Amino acid sequence: MRTHRFGSITEKKNKQGKTVGWMAAYAHPKQPKGKVRRQFPTAALAREWLEGEELLVRAYKRGTADWTHPRERDARERARGVLFMDWADEWMDKWGRFKPKSAREPLAPATLRRKRLLLHRVKQVFGMRALEEISVADVNRWLDTCGLDATPKREAYIMLRAIMRCAVQPPDGRPALLDRSPCMAPIPRRVLSDKSLMVEVSAADAARIKSFMPAYTAVSVNVLLAFGLRIGELCALRVDDFDFDRMVVHIRHSIRRGPDDTGELRLAELKTVGSMDALPIPPQLVPVLREHIDRFTDAPRPGAMLLRPAKSRVMSDRTLRTQLEKAAVKAGRPDVTPHAFRATAISRIIHEGGEIKDAQLFARHTDPLVTVRFYERTRGEQTRRELSELAYGSMFTAPRSRLELEHEYERAQHELARWADRCRSLHTLLEQDTPGGVSANG
Repeated sequence: MRTHRFGSITEKKNKQGKTVGWMAAYAHPKQPKGKVRRQFPTAALAREWLEGEELLVRAYKRGTADWTHPRERDARERARGVLFMDWADEWMDKWGRFKPKSAREPLAPATLRRKRLLLHRVKQVFGMRALEEISVADVNRWLDTCGLDATPKREAYIMLRAIMRCAVQPPDGRPALLDRSPCMAPIPRRVLSDKSLMVEVSAADAARIKSFMPAYTAVSVNVLLAFGLRIGELCALRVDDFDFDRMVVHIRHSIRRGPDDTGELRLAELKTVGSMDALPIPPQLVPVLREHIDRFTDAPRPGAMLLRPAKSRVMSDRTLRTQLEKAAVKAGRPDVTPHAFRATAISRIIHEGGEIKDAQLFARHTDPLVTVRFYERTRGEQTRRELSELAYGSMFTAPRSRLELEHEYERAQHELARWADRCRSLHTLLEQDTPGGVSANG
């Protein structure tokens, strides 16, 4: 062994006594009892390596630079030049295709397809560039000029941040590919979607929209309003799901395509476990359902679908959505989307005095915060409308005909009767909750 000013070099021989290499070693600067070793084919290379390591250790001890193990430095050097497209594909395969905060549960095929499309758009910009070459300015420039709509741009940037964050701190424990992420800009604000707009459908609007629907799907308007279903749940309804003896409909499925969101539509799991339920059928809906089932379904064949398309087994949600939107335009309500029927059904509960728990039960929201936001929007709009009418009415009083006065009087009587029923119900509850059965009034 040759001892040097810094470290040592040991000749390595095989069983036959032939020199096979030279082992350079020095004391680990961060672990008192540790050693850092590396083998070289010649003593000159070993000595050259020790000289370079000595400079790094001295800088570390002076406090002018950090010291990292040669193994980690080598890994980082190999990582330099890794293309964004290669790392992004690896990220998608290992982490991106699973639901966040889940035990490796895959994303739904439609969600994964949308995510892959967004990744493709990002790779078109950064794909052929090395990770370390992508700067903060590059990312900010892409955000300003990418041409994506607000929601896709927000989702794409969230994904780009996740990709770069994993490059800085790989989840599999490998050495970092980047020192810091170039995604320093804040996430764009979420824009209001059609679901966030409180568009409601009146009885007259619903009747007009239904009149413009194809005959075999016209019942969709009734079913959406009666049960507050999501459009995928409606397309998945089978005739057997309706139990007219018990007067309930079983919500068991939604619809989905095969792997990678391809292939024919089929019945699939619901959006959430809490969405599975048995909902009461309004008596007024029974004759409408029976007429539709007799005219447009394959009942009593087992598994007959409530909505039976001509060329496939399961009704496409896209086709039904298009039919509803076209009918709404013809009915003079182009602002009405399929989700508006679900929103209307939930809103009616709130308008009729229902509380948050009532709306959550009807809507089958697993997250009560979703119902709270819905409740606040509905109540807020109703209150603003009343305040607006009050403010305007205090300034202007338009002459009214006798017929208008009679209609207003009837509405006031209806409201009075509804609130009287509400008061009686509350009074009954108060009596039941009072010890000894004594009424709340003493």
